Amino acid sequence: MKKFLFILLVLTSCSVTHKKFKSESPHFFACNRWVDSNNDGIYDFNEFENIKSTFHSSETVLFVGFITSLPSGSKIRFRLYAPDGLLIHEFTEPTLFKGTLLHAEYSVMELISNKSTGVWDAVWDIEDEVVAETQVNLIN
Repeated sequence: MKKFLFILLVLTSCSVTHKKFKSESPHFFACNRWVDSNNDGIYDFNEFENIKSTFHSSETVLFVGFITSLPSGSKIRFRLYAPDGLLIHEFTEPTLFKGTLLHAEYSVMELISNKSTGVWDAVWDIEDEVVAETQVNLIN
């Protein structure tokens, strides 16, 4: 099941993982939401709904970064860029555990009403080095 889900993530979300961190199994994608279907409070990959790369104005987009095999305290940074290249949002978080899941959720309507439709770029850094980029197309 995990192999199938990983292949599904690669095929449906426009994400590029840089070579240096491939051995550490990072996963970066965009989806509509996370639903804790078994009520255990733990993020399972099968609980992320509608992993894809195109989102309509009536939807929510959730950017997800799941990073394993990093020492606690490693610095992870997320940046979201509008189609014109303007930085819209940024945050930096230290990893608290060996496996860390970070996410950023946005209303597509709010993003496109403040900027525009088109391809938006989410960039993930670990220790100030880009490790992944997830591009999504936001449309009306």
